[in-house]
Amino acid sequence: QPLPPADWNAPQLRYRVQWRPLEQEGGPWAEATVGAPPLVVRDTPTFTPYEIRVQALNEAGKGPEPPRVVGYTGEDLPLAYPENVGVEILNSTSVRVSWSLGGSTRELRGHLRGFRVRDP
Repeated sequence: QPLPPADWNAPQLRYRVQWRPLEQEGGPWAEATVGAPPLVVRDTPTFTPYEIRVQALNEAGKGPEPPRVVGYTGEDLPLAYPENVGVEILNSTSVRVSWSLGGSTRELRGHLRGFRVRDP
């Protein structure tokens, strides 16, 4: 969330945003300075964890050292698909559909929220 003007403490508030892949802990940070959110980072692998730091800057200097948080790059459609699909008829208007997930969690390319069931 952007800082409210009452907390700027000097003119020309900016944000120093730093990021690096979580697996490269201790490696160099990429960074950009922006006047306001959002900052869009492009050309990153799908659904990959990154360490992120955001620090406020103004004419008087830098704000306190920011904590590191973990965020993920964008999601995409899964490459994994359901296997061992089963259907149990419960009554004239309800069925129970079950499956196991094929492939690896890396092939999910995001948070699996479910599959869409269609009548062919």
